[in-house]
Amino acid sequence: MKNLFEIKICGIKDQVSMSAALNCKVDYIGLVFYQKSPRNVSISLAKSLVKLKNNITKIVALTVNADNDLLLNIKQNIFPDYFQLHGDETPKRCEEIRSKFKIPIIKGIGVKDKKSLNNATKLYDNVCDIIILDAPSTMLPGGNGKKFDWGILKDYNPKVKWMLAGGLNINNIYEAINLINPPAIDVSSGVEKSKGIKDPKLILNFVEKCKNYNG
Repeated sequence: MKNLFEIKICGIKDQVSMSAALNCKVDYIGLVFYQKSPRNVSISLAKSLVKLKNNITKIVALTVNADNDLLLNIKQNIFPDYFQLHGDETPKRCEEIRSKFKIPIIKGIGVKDKKSLNNATKLYDNVCDIIILDAPSTMLPGGNGKKFDWGILKDYNPKVKWMLAGGLNINNIYEAINLINPPAIDVSSGVEKSKGIKDPKLILNFVEKCKNYNG
C-alpha cells in the first residue's frame, strides 16, 4: 500500500539508527554536515552509513551556508540524492548549486507568518525541488524540537513538493496530518532519546504510527 505521505528521518549518525530507518523503508534519510550541530557527521562516518542504503530510501545531505569545496567533497564521497540547504542561501545560490553539482535541491524555510511564507515560496519554488517548512531558527537551523503555527499552512500550495518539519513527534503527527495534510513530513528530535542521539525504537514506533494513519 502506498503511503499517504512521505517520511524523512533527519540527523542520523550511527549504523543502528540508519539500519532502523532503512528497515522501515522511509522515503528519505538526512545526514547533517554542519559542525555546530549535535547531529553532525564526518565524511568518513557518512560513507560508512550510506553503504547500508537500499534502493528505496533517498539520501539527503544537509548543509548550512556550505562552500563549494564541502559540497564537492560530499558529492564525490556520499553521492547524495539531494542537497538540503538549511541556512541563509539565496535563490541565486540555490540555483548555482543545483546547476553546478547536478543534484536536486531541498531548501529549508523558517515559517514566521503567512506573508513571509508566501514571499519566501515565490523566491524559492523555481530554484529548488522540495521546500521544507520549519520553525524559525533560534540557536540551530533546524532540529530544535519546536513547532510553529501550522494554521499558517492552510491552503498552502507551492509549485513544488513540500515537507512539514519542526517539533513533530509520535504524539502530534496525527494532529499535523489532520490539519494541513502535508505531502511529506520531516522528523529529527522527535525520534531522539537525547539531543542528537536517535533511538531506533522511537524511529520504528514513529514510522509505524505514520503508516497506520487512516484519516
